[in-house]
Amino acid sequence: MIKSLLSETSRTMKSSMIRELVASTRDIPGLISFAGGFPSPKTFPKDTLSKLYADVVATEGAGVLQYGASEGDNFLKKELLAWEGYDLPLDQMLITVGATNAIYYMTKALVDPGDVVICEAPSFLGSLVAFEALGADLQGIPLDLEGLDINKLQAKVDELTKAGKKVKMIYTIPDFHNPAGLTMSYARRKALIEYALAMDIPILEDNPYSRLRFSGEALPTLFRIAHDEYHNTEIVTEIVSFSKILGPGMRLAFVKGSEVLIERMCSWQQKVNVTPDCVSQRVAAHFLKEGYMNPHLSMVCDFYRPYLERMLAAMSQYLPPYIQYSKPEGGIFTWLWLPEDMNADLLFEQAKKHKVTFIPGSKFYPSGQEKHNCLRLNFSFSSLEQIDTGIAALGSLMHEFYA
Repeated sequence: MIKSLLSETSRTMKSSMIRELVASTRDIPGLISFAGGFPSPKTFPKDTLSKLYADVVATEGAGVLQYGASEGDNFLKKELLAWEGYDLPLDQMLITVGATNAIYYMTKALVDPGDVVICEAPSFLGSLVAFEALGADLQGIPLDLEGLDINKLQAKVDELTKAGKKVKMIYTIPDFHNPAGLTMSYARRKALIEYALAMDIPILEDNPYSRLRFSGEALPTLFRIAHDEYHNTEIVTEIVSFSKILGPGMRLAFVKGSEVLIERMCSWQQKVNVTPDCVSQRVAAHFLKEGYMNPHLSMVCDFYRPYLERMLAAMSQYLPPYIQYSKPEGGIFTWLWLPEDMNADLLFEQAKKHKVTFIPGSKFYPSGQEKHNCLRLNFSFSSLEQIDTGIAALGSLMHEFYA
């Protein structure tokens, strides 16, 4: 009976194909997985967090175990603004239960069914399925080595405008892109902001990875550039996740943006979650206040650096010369381009038989815009030995494709 009563949205919305693909390989003994986006548990600051959780509940429990403010804990907001070096009103910040909820709230606040959301192609699947579930018309713009292609963005927006479509926002992951591993250049960041300002199109900047930089020079976020160079805090809404910094189980993220938009997003949070986790918010605030964050991030980057180096070295050694791949300076992913006639979805099925898995690139495109000659690899969860063994196995399978 219930199936016949499901809403149209519930009947038609997609689930996360990544989770389904990971689940399909879960029971394979000895599997080497480059599939998920899991941070290494070895990077979780368990001892510090356990102490802070105990202290917070013991000394502040009367407050933090009570219902909290829907917009988030002001204590945490102040610590975040001090850490990042902003002098913003607290009303321009929202604490959310993870980044995906924040993305959902912003989409609900701006997008009516049929409105256009511009995304990079490829892009993060979790966001794509959220956009599509809310009725957005997703339009992908290709990436080049500097990030989202501004010329193709402009051509697409012109085409959509002539067709009478409303473009409501541009979704981008500028730093250590998921899945492509690319980082948007400084020049491209400025060009994107200037285009968005000229066209009055808001930018949603998804920022889970920028602090996971292992080499090279850090670039200012889009929000920072808009704030510092254009004196604008409305055109860019930046969403920062703690999932890859402290641990995904804490379910914490924060948003900076327009006061009007933040208020509407908060209204959606009231209806969905009531309030973020008050205990975790206060723990994160003390983690910042007591000076743990920056040394912790240095440790995390030092931990991951050899894993990325091993992944890149293994790909150079074992993959056929016709395979192209990104060479990130941080984050947790790299992206492979295969020849046009090599299908990563079929390669995935063969790789499972050899106890290696990854995510086919087709899962990271809007519906109807898929490409099949690409794939994503994660290097943050496997051991160094597994990286060597797994990449060698993938290389052998790719060589066999043309044997």
